[in-house]
Amino acid sequence: MTSYERWSLLVSSGSFVVSVVAFGALAWQLRMLAQATRFDHDRRRTQATLEYLSATMDRRGDLRERGIPDDRDTAGVTALINRGLAGEVEAIRLITEYLAIFNYLAVAAQADAFDPEIIDQARGGTVAAVQRNYRPWIDEQRERFGEPLLYKDLDWLAAQMTARSAPPPNSTPGAQV
Repeated sequence: MTSYERWSLLVSSGSFVVSVVAFGALAWQLRMLAQATRFDHDRRRTQATLEYLSATMDRRGDLRERGIPDDRDTAGVTALINRGLAGEVEAIRLITEYLAIFNYLAVAAQADAFDPEIIDQARGGTVAAVQRNYRPWIDEQRERFGEPLLYKDLDWLAAQMTARSAPPPNSTPGAQV
């Protein structure tokens, strides 16, 4: 082998090593960018979820003052639903406004704009209670409008929530049972 061939082989080998190192550095940078993007998305999703939950606290309070019963008050919710099914305009308005809050929350969670884990931690029991207690209204509206998918996102979100049980009557919050 001539010295020209040796130098050519050496230079070719060196450029190959440089190319492999450059490719490795590029792959590492792309991986880091993907991680940073995922982290940023998760942070923004968490922030958006908490902002929505916080923003709707006042709206839910206003609806309570106007006549929406506590989410876990089955008798109160049933009475409101019966008024709505009887055609009382204010009851219909209250129910649809209230369910819209939760349906929007569910749509955003299903679209990955809101974090279902944060929703579960902050309002999981409420979401499950709303979906369960307003079921007669939801079923009636689906049938009335011929829309079997009406509030389907709320059903989906409620299914994602951790099962909770009510505390025993007359128990002290935080006390171990």
